[in-house]
Amino acid sequence: MIRINLLPAREARRRVELRHQLQLAVVVLFAALGGGAWGYMAQQNELAARQQELAGIEEEIKRLEAVIKEVQKFETQKSVMEKKVSAIEDIKLKQRRPARVLDEISRNLPDQMWLTSIKDAGGGLQIVGKSFDNVGIAAFMENLERSPAFGSVELIESKSELLQGRQVVTFTVVARLGSPGE
Repeated sequence: MIRINLLPAREARRRVELRHQLQLAVVVLFAALGGGAWGYMAQQNELAARQQELAGIEEEIKRLEAVIKEVQKFETQKSVMEKKVSAIEDIKLKQRRPARVLDEISRNLPDQMWLTSIKDAGGGLQIVGKSFDNVGIAAFMENLERSPAFGSVELIESKSELLQGRQVVTFTVVARLGSPGE
């Protein structure tokens, strides 16, 4: 009987199969490494793009923060200017009123009468003067009451005295001021 040694053929086939499996494993390994490398590169590119986008956004934030600071500075300046304008308007109003009040007193002062003092009396004026008669005092009070610069006018005191040999009446009147807009 003839004997055929089949072992080397099996072993040869086994070696070929092992070589094919090894080659397949190497191909799979390289494919996996290539896929991993490709995925890593894609992630790195995505990361770089996001970092660049983030840097752009941070730059925009810095620019906008500078703009916000500038706007706040202008708002502060605007507020200061508005306060100054308001103060100036107040001062103008307060400057006009005393001049107008003194002008009204001067225009309503009858002949034969003169004033010796005008003082602030809490919302009004205390006017002290002298006249040759009570009729002049009454006319002065009526004139002031008709004036828009004044509200009510009250006679506080009236007394007769001798001045340089003539009889005069010394009087004190309190005149409430009218509204500032008038």
